[in-house]
Amino acid sequence: MSTLPESAYAILAIKPDFVKLIVQSAKNHEFRKYKLAEVQRLWLYESSPISQITHAVTTSTPKTPGEIRDPSSVSNDDFDAGKKASKYGYPVLHLDRLQKPLSIADMKDYGLRPPQGFTYVPSKLAEDLPLDEMVEVF
Repeated sequence: MSTLPESAYAILAIKPDFVKLIVQSAKNHEFRKYKLAEVQRLWLYESSPISQITHAVTTSTPKTPGEIRDPSSVSNDDFDAGKKASKYGYPVLHLDRLQKPLSIADMKDYGLRPPQGFTYVPSKLAEDLPLDEMVEVF
């Protein structure tokens, strides 16, 4: 995991099934055991078999157990009740899809490997893939 952010963006490894839930608006928080440095956007690296960065989530200050109070979404009640190992819930405020997913080979061009948990987005990558060139999902 990278410890020094170059930008206000992080890349999170996430299972494809959870990305589907986010796209369907059935999951409105991404839960993690760790707190990231101040981030505004979470880029989603879908693990195998997808193995690509496919989406970007606009987020805000993470919530802690008891702060979400929204039973309408997957896992929120368990998180609020302290039943999850995760201690931070990152709100999914807005979702965009990359026009062209970023493959592992593309990531290597920016000195990146697929993250095991997370890594921060290099400034050059953030400049090369601006939000206005992504497709708004919601």
